[in-house]
Amino acid sequence: MKQVVSAITFLFGLVVGLISGAALLAYAYQMAGLYPPDDATIKFIARERGWLRDDV
Repeated sequence: MKQVVSAITFLFGLVVGLISGAALLAYAYQMAGLYPPDDATIKFIARERGWLRDDV
């Protein structure tokens, strides 16, 4: 019985850790200005690489 409770506790901690780690990583990317790029940035990169034509 003690092993079952330990396994459930471990799985719960694993899930909470993964979710909080992903949230912390997303927050760090936002604070660094890396995520997500806005439409103007995407269009600028596309024009620079020749993927977007203005005459269309």
